[in-house]
Amino acid sequence: MQFNIFSCFMFVSLIFFASCKKELKAPTPFSFETGVLTASKAAVVINSGAPSDTAVIYSWAADKNSLIYYSLILSTGNVSDTVAITQNTVGKLFNNSELNGILLDKLGLTIGVTADLKAVLIGNIPINGKTAISNAVTIKVTPASKGAAYSQLWIVGDATPSGWDVDNPRSFTRNSNNAFEFWYKEKLTAGEFKIATALHDWGTTWLMPPTNNPPITSTSVTYIPGGSPDNKWRISNPGPYKILVNISTNKFINITPFTPYPAISIVGDATAGGWDINNARVMTQDPNDPLVFTWTGPLGSSGEGAFKFPLDYGNWGGDFIMAPAASSRLTTTSIAFVKGGTSYDDNKFVVKPGEEGTYKITINQLKETISIQKQ
Repeated sequence: MQFNIFSCFMFVSLIFFASCKKELKAPTPFSFETGVLTASKAAVVINSGAPSDTAVIYSWAADKNSLIYYSLILSTGNVSDTVAITQNTVGKLFNNSELNGILLDKLGLTIGVTADLKAVLIGNIPINGKTAISNAVTIKVTPASKGAAYSQLWIVGDATPSGWDVDNPRSFTRNSNNAFEFWYKEKLTAGEFKIATALHDWGTTWLMPPTNNPPITSTSVTYIPGGSPDNKWRISNPGPYKILVNISTNKFINITPFTPYPAISIVGDATAGGWDINNARVMTQDPNDPLVFTWTGPLGSSGEGAFKFPLDYGNWGGDFIMAPAASSRLTTTSIAFVKGGTSYDDNKFVVKPGEEGTYKITINQLKETISIQKQ
C-alpha cells in the first residue's frame, strides 16, 4: 500500500514538472529600432559670419545607450558623407561652420545655390551585430563662402577726412575675432560716403545702400559691381560716428552717432584712492579733443593691484570702461564699454609686482583705445 501511494506521488510529480517545463519559453526579443529621425529646420541658409551658431539639429526617438553606435548619412544626389555620432546621445547639432564644411568639401555643393540634403540614421550594436535604419529626412540647404569675401575695406566720400580720394582713403579696421566684421570710428562731416573693396579703382565692387541716401538707421547694404547705380549714405549731422559693416551671408551696416561721456575717473586698489568710488581719481579732458582723457599718477600696491574706469563718479551701478579681458596687462591698447557695470564683464587692468611706478594713461573714447605709459 505504501509502495502504491509513493508511486502515485512520483507519477503526479513527474507530470507536474513536465507541464511546467513545457510552459517555460524564452521571451521573444524586441526588434532594434532607431526611432523616428527629425530635423529642427526645414531649410538652412548657412551664416558664415556666425560660425558657432546652430545650423540644424537632428534627433531621433530612442533611449540613450552606450552600447549603440549611431551614424548619420548625409547625401545629395549620388554623393554622401558619414558623420559618426557621440555615444550615449540621441541627437546631433551641426553649427554653421561644421555643416558648411560638409556641404562644400564633402558633398561638393555650390556656394549660394540651394540643394536638397537627405539624412538617414544608421544604428549598430557591435555585441550582437544588430543594425537599424531610420526614415529619411530631407531639408533645403544653402552653403556659404567659408571665408570673408574681402580682407580690407575703405571708406570714400566727402563726409570723410580723405574725401573722394580713391587712391588714399581711410580704411576700416577688421575685427580680430570675426573676419566678417569691419569697424570705422572717426569724426564725419556733412556729406556722403560709400565703401570700396579695392584701391585705385572706381570700377571695383562697392558696398552701397540699396537706395540712395537712406536714413542712417537703415541696416541694409549690398554689393554693387562697378559702382552703378551710384548709391551712397548721407551724413546730415557732423560729429563722431562708429560704423560697423558685416559682410557675412547676412550683410548689414550699423551707422551710429557717438556721444562721448563727459567725465572719466579711475578706481582700484592699484591707485591711491583704492576701491572707494567716492575717492576715485579724476581724468582730465583734452581741451583740443573732448573725446580724449588723460591722467598721470602712481599705480601699484603691496601685491597685484587692479583698476577700472567709472563713467559716473561715485556710482557703482553706472557705466564703466573696462579691460577687454580679465587681468589685462599694462601693454593692452583696447578698452570695452560696459553698461551698468555688469558683474560678469568686470574685467580689470592689473599692475603686477615690480611694475609699480608713475604712469600716464590716455583714453580715446571714440576709437576705444588706451595707452598706459610708465613715466
